[in-house]
Amino acid sequence: MLSVMGSVRARLRDALPIGVGVCAVLLSGCKLPEAPEWDVGLSIPLSSDPITTVDLLPSEVDTATVSGVPVFVLQDQADSVDYTLGTMCPACGVLQGLTTTVPSFDYQDSIDVVFDLDLVSVEVVSANLGLFVLNQLNFDPLRPGAGGYIALAAHDLGTGALLDSVFVDGASQSLPAGQRTQFDLNLSNTTITQGVRVVINLHSPADGQTVTIDNSLWARFGAVLGQIQISALTAVVDAETLDEEYVIEFDQDARADLAENVVSAQYEFEMSHNLEIAGALESSIAGSSADLFSGDPSREIRLLGLTFESDEKQTGTLTVQDMNQIAAYPEVYIGYRGSVSGSGAGNTSRFTPAQYFQTKLTFSTFVRVNF
Repeated sequence: MLSVMGSVRARLRDALPIGVGVCAVLLSGCKLPEAPEWDVGLSIPLSSDPITTVDLLPSEVDTATVSGVPVFVLQDQADSVDYTLGTMCPACGVLQGLTTTVPSFDYQDSIDVVFDLDLVSVEVVSANLGLFVLNQLNFDPLRPGAGGYIALAAHDLGTGALLDSVFVDGASQSLPAGQRTQFDLNLSNTTITQGVRVVINLHSPADGQTVTIDNSLWARFGAVLGQIQISALTAVVDAETLDEEYVIEFDQDARADLAENVVSAQYEFEMSHNLEIAGALESSIAGSSADLFSGDPSREIRLLGLTFESDEKQTGTLTVQDMNQIAAYPEVYIGYRGSVSGSGAGNTSRFTPAQYFQTKLTFSTFVRVNF
């Protein structure tokens, strides 16, 4: 759900005259003089604050500025699996409870750090992939000096491409019992699709050490993809709901002048953006937030059939009654609701942090004045 609440303070007395006549007229707090009548055109632009693209993205995505450059940032993505001795070492099963030498064993598995389903791929500027082992066995599975090792390889989950790897050699490293050991991989200038798969290959050779075999003891293998800075990403935007509203203040004297003198009006809606999105929306104009999209024509004015086409002017007419109703509102709220989808295959869109979209609603009215 996309929900943006902005506040736009646009005074009608600042409206720009667009009609021609012997003079230009600005709506202000003063009363219009009684004199020969003229129909004068006034343009009343009502723009929203820019809406950032992060509102269309999965909740774990945000924006930041790093060294003056805007980037997307992603919450840490992590997963881990616990493997018991009995799982890794089948030969240990019959030795349960005995104090004896630990048999040699080999074990292979993988851990998937999976992105949100709507996050298809990320173009990584930099990230840290922390691979760790928490050893809760009662011995070191590397069997230092006996040729044990763990090979950890990080692959792109979507394509299978190798991102990086680390080889933990028991000849020079150890995994002491009861300790957590981490190995950090720095990823940069790469694309990750769907997530990361970490393939684990463990070789634990016999070394003659004696322990009490407890097949319920375990070792945890895990991966944390963190400190993720992203230059662009591709995400699924499938009928995301746009729900935006903002409020406008009309000068009270200007309201009275408008209500008494308007003879015709039309609206012009324009949405500006540089996004790969499409959809339909409608607008509601009401005297309170609660009245927006109420379905009661006595409490709101509804503008239908609007679209997300960028820089396309969409126009329609407003009645004198509509304008009088708007002028009578204690405050004027403008709301937009619509359904947004990506315009790419599978409703996908590619996003960059600098993208935005903004709505602009303009009332073009003719008021009858005296000179």
